Amino acid sequence: MSDAPDAAPVARHETQVPHEDLTVAMLPHPRDPFDAVVRFAYGFDGYARFGTRLCGEMANRALSHTIETGRVPEWLAHDLDRLRACVWFEARRWIVLEREPDTRSLLYLRLLIDAIREALEARDADV
Repeated sequence: MSDAPDAAPVARHETQVPHEDLTVAMLPHPRDPFDAVVRFAYGFDGYARFGTRLCGEMANRALSHTIETGRVPEWLAHDLDRLRACVWFEARRWIVLEREPDTRSLLYLRLLIDAIREALEARDADV
């Protein structure tokens, strides 16, 4: 897929959630509906952080790698900015498409959220 999700207006979360305020308890559960993932994703704005083009390129590259290997890329692991931007972009992709995500995308989102969980746990262990 291309950077097509930049075609529609960006929905803003009422409150952006800075990394330091993000907790494991805020992460959507694997059985939560996609709306819960969207609410979580929109607590961060990938376009504001990386710009439209870079965010799209990064997210599409991460998606391709994850589909090919079944794992989140190493360059993404433990980087909350990149991980949250990829979740944000993927949620936005399906909103723009006006469809529920397919199984492959749901699995990808789950891997990203699991990687965010690992990054938060590592961060909290260092405190």
